[in-house]
Amino acid sequence: MGVIGLDVARPGTSRQALVKSVKALGRGAMALVPPLARGTGRTALGLGRTLGSLTPAGRVGLAGLTLYEAQQMGLLDEPIERAKDVTARALFEAGEYLPQQTPQQMLDALQRDQGVKRPKKVSKYSKSVKAGMAAVKASQYFGKKGTISNPKKAFAAVNRTASRVNQGKKVSNKGVTGKIARAVRRFI
Repeated sequence: MGVIGLDVARPGTSRQALVKSVKALGRGAMALVPPLARGTGRTALGLGRTLGSLTPAGRVGLAGLTLYEAQQMGLLDEPIERAKDVTARALFEAGEYLPQQTPQQMLDALQRDQGVKRPKKVSKYSKSVKAGMAAVKASQYFGKKGTISNPKKAFAAVNRTASRVNQGKKVSNKGVTGKIARAVRRFI
C-alpha cells in the first residue's frame, strides 16, 4: 500500500505490522469471493431461466431492442462498415459491381443472387416410395380404399419393398408386396 501511495500507516508503524495488516485484508477479501461468486452465478442462472421462458416473439423483441441500443451507442458502426466493404469486394470479384454503381444497384444485385432458390432434385428412391404409398392407399390393404389405417406399418412395408427392388432382390408378386413392387418398378 505504501508503494501505491496510500497513507494508512501512522507514523511509527513498522513495515512488519503493515505487511500483516495487508495480508489480513487479503484473507478477508478472499473470504468474500466465494459468496459473491455464488451470488453472481445465481443471478446469471435466474437471468438465463427468465430469458429461456420468453416466447419466440419475446426473444426476437429482446434481440431487436439489444441491437437498437448497441446501434445507438455506436457499437455496430465498425462491423457495418466492414460488412459493406466485404460485400462490395465480393460483388466486384463476381463481376457484378462496377465502381459507378449506386448503393441501391448493389443491393439489388445482392438480393437477385440471394433470391434464387433452386428446387432440390427428388431421388428415384423417394419417387418410388411415394408411388408405393399411393398404391397402398388405392388398394384394400392396410385399410379400406382411400385410407391407410396404420401409416407406420404401411410405410415400413413400402420402404422395405422399394429397398429390395432397388437392390435387385426377388420380391413377391402377390398381395400387398406385389402391389407395391409393381408401383415401385416404374421409378427404379
